[in-house]
Amino acid sequence: MRSAEVRWDPVSELAYNQVIHWLEGTYSNREQALKDPVWFIPVSLWYVKLPSLFEQGIGFFTEQVNQHTPQAFYRSRVLQLMRDPLRLENYKLKDQAAWAGASQQAERLGQITLADLDHLPDCTIYLTPETDLFEGKMSPGHRCKLNPTDTVAIEISFELYADRFLTLDRGIDIATGQQTWGSRLGSYDYRKQGPPPVVVEPN
Repeated sequence: MRSAEVRWDPVSELAYNQVIHWLEGTYSNREQALKDPVWFIPVSLWYVKLPSLFEQGIGFFTEQVNQHTPQAFYRSRVLQLMRDPLRLENYKLKDQAAWAGASQQAERLGQITLADLDHLPDCTIYLTPETDLFEGKMSPGHRCKLNPTDTVAIEISFELYADRFLTLDRGIDIATGQQTWGSRLGSYDYRKQGPPPVVVEPN
């Protein structure tokens, strides 16, 4: 039996482990892009588990690439899955160019440390479990910025399924509330293609 000092929620534990299992993977929206090439480009997306990066929760390295330019990786960043409440904390890489493409380099990912990251406290994504999915949303207010002086905020929402990931990432002008970048025709519809590389951690 666990001690009285430890808060333990078996439902939260189940949901937490399910998010880990569902989120980790290699994804593609190629089917969507072929059906509607005017509005969607074919993108490959990776979520690679970083099991030992954080003392609490578990980390993921994520990035994506336009399949027409497969060497030009972008949106490389690190997420930290936490419980109570179930959420993803966002971290930007201090030198994003240095880590671009690291999703394909398992040994290199094992070398990433907290010193390589800057926490983005206003970019937390809160997860709500539904019947067969997890819904992810940021707090309202357009506060998520990569840099304090940015005039455009980032707004992220998603639906995570066992083998499907619907994401909507948009840039919002803080002064006007108008969208400046991102999909204008709904979410990118990614289908899981298989597991990502397994990170090789230093001894």
